[in-house]
Amino acid sequence: MIGNVTAWGRRGYTILEEGDLDPVTRMLRVRHYLVADRNGETVPQRFPSLEVARAYIEALEEQ
Repeated sequence: MIGNVTAWGRRGYTILEEGDLDPVTRMLRVRHYLVADRNGETVPQRFPSLEVARAYIEALEEQ
């Protein structure tokens, strides 16, 4: 299940939360983060934290 989506960077990247719905709290348990380009295509990597996903996008934009 996809949770919140956060825009990041200058080139239209987004960071998506991916996880499972907790049946008790009904909140999303984030397992990892995905990065999508401006066309909505996700990169193959999964990122353990929001900070790591942000750093990945920043590195892409420096190239």
